[in-house]
Amino acid sequence: MLTVDYAGTILRSIDVVSRQFGDIRHHAANRVHPAITFTIISVDGETSHFTQSVRLLGMPQVDEVVQRRQPDGTLVAEVVSGVNKGMRLVQSFARHGASETAVRLELSIPLRGVKRLLKPLFAAAARRTMATAFEEDRVDLEERGYPRG
Repeated sequence: MLTVDYAGTILRSIDVVSRQFGDIRHHAANRVHPAITFTIISVDGETSHFTQSVRLLGMPQVDEVVQRRQPDGTLVAEVVSGVNKGMRLVQSFARHGASETAVRLELSIPLRGVKRLLKPLFAAAARRTMATAFEEDRVDLEERGYPRG
C-alpha cells in the first residue's frame, strides 16, 4: 500500500471550499482538473458515483469512484472498480481564520503488478498529481469564483 499526504490552505470559507471539493458536477462541467475527465453516473444527496480518467506515468487510469460526505464534512472517495480498485482519497477541511480553509488530502493506493515494482516513481507521480489538483481547486475557488453564476 502506498500512502501519500498533501496539505494546503485556500482563501475561502470552509463551507464554500468543502462544497466545491465535493461538487463533481461542477468539476466535470467546468474542467477544474483539465487532465482528468469525469463522467457522472449518479449524484444522490451526499453520495456521488462517477468515473474518472487520467494518465499517470503515461499509463491510462480509468476508475469508477463512489464519493461520500461524512457527517463531519470530510469527503471519502473509494475506487470500486478499475485500474486502481481499492484506492481511497480522504479530503478533510478545517477552519483557518474567518475566511481561510486548511485542506488535507490523504491518498492510499494498493500497489499491484508493475506499480509495486515502480513504487518510488508512483509515489512521486501521486504527490505531483495531488499538488497539481490542489492548485487547480485553489484557482477555481480563489480566482475563478466558485460557485459560478
